[in-house]
Amino acid sequence: MDTIKDEKKITAFLKKIKKEWPSKIERFELKTATVIYVHLKEGISSIDFLGSLSQKVERFVDFTMPIILYHVESDGTNLRSHPINWYSSLSR
Repeated sequence: MDTIKDEKKITAFLKKIKKEWPSKIERFELKTATVIYVHLKEGISSIDFLGSLSQKVERFVDFTMPIILYHVESDGTNLRSHPINWYSSLSR
């Protein structure tokens, strides 16, 4: 049951990110329930996006399931991982 709630919250989390950075995000691609590719628009650096997202991400996270966002630049050459809640399950 908690997994279903978390999946809905993750979907809402992605919508919040898209709303916060509409000029930077092209689309999301869900590879698995916990691996999500964030395709960035042309000219957006994955390093710069990670920096801006890292400053605000905690404000958007209201789920406990660990996920990994992969920021993919438009040319497909750079891929940066961004674990979220990755270590939260260790502290339980």
